[in-house]
Amino acid sequence: MTTTRPIAGGAALRVARLDLTLLWRNRTALFTAAGLPVLFAALLFPAHGKKAGGMDAALLQGTGHLGFFLLFAVFMNLVNVFTARREDLTLKRLRGTALADADIIGGGVLAAAAMYAVQVLALLVLLGAALGGRFPADPLLLAAGLAGGAAVFALLAFAVSGLTPNAELAQLTVLPIMFACMAGAGVMFPLDGLPAALEEACRWLPLSPVVEITRTAYFGRDFHDHAVHAPVGFVGGWAACLPSFAVLAVWLGLGRAMAGRWFRWEPRRA
Repeated sequence: MTTTRPIAGGAALRVARLDLTLLWRNRTALFTAAGLPVLFAALLFPAHGKKAGGMDAALLQGTGHLGFFLLFAVFMNLVNVFTARREDLTLKRLRGTALADADIIGGGVLAAAAMYAVQVLALLVLLGAALGGRFPADPLLLAAGLAGGAAVFALLAFAVSGLTPNAELAQLTVLPIMFACMAGAGVMFPLDGLPAALEEACRWLPLSPVVEITRTAYFGRDFHDHAVHAPVGFVGGWAACLPSFAVLAVWLGLGRAMAGRWFRWEPRRA
C-alpha cells in the first residue's frame, strides 16, 4: 500500500461522498454496515433491568456496542469496498486519474468513519433516553478510544482485503476477526469469570482495548480492571486506560505492517 503525495482534503471528501452514494445503492453492503448495528441495538431492550457484572446488562452491552459497531461500519464495510473495487478494476482506474493513493484510501476511510460516527451518536442517545444511561463521564477519552479503534480496524480491513480472493468471499474472510472480537472482547458478557490466562489473552484482541476505554470513559470507572471497576476521575481515567492504549498502539503497528504487505491495487491472479 503506497502513497504518492499527501491527502488533498477536497479530493478525499469527494471520494467519500461517492463511496456513501455507492453504499446506499448496494442494499446488501448497506445492511451489513448499517442494518446489523440496528439489530444489535434492538437486542439491548430485553436486557434492560437485568444485571451483568453488577451493572445494568443493557448499558454494559450497549457501551460494548460503541466499540463493536466498528466491525460493521469500518472493518467489514472497507473489506467489501476495497475487495470489490480491486476486482472490478475500479481501484486501478482511479490510480490513473489525478487522485493520489491517499485520496482514494482516505476517502473510503472517511466515508466509513462518518457512518460509524452517526451510529455512535445514535447509540449514545438510545442509551441515555431509553435505557437509563448517562452522558459519558469523559467524552474526550471516549472519542480518543473510538478514533484509535477506527484506525486499527481500517488498517486490518486493508490487510484482509488483500488476502480476500474476490468480493463474494469477503463476507467469509471477515468472520474469524468478527467472531473472535464478539466472543472475547467483553462485548456481550464480562470477562472476569474466565480463567486468568484466557482473560489475559482476550485483552490482546484488537477490540478489547476499545471496549475497555469506552466503558471507562462512559461510566467513569476503571474497566481495565475487569473485576472491581473502581471510580476514577479525569486524570485517573486516562491513567487507567494507558495499558489499553498501549495494546491499540501495538495493533496500529501490526495493522500498518500487514496492510503494507498484503493490500493490493490490482486483481489477484490465480
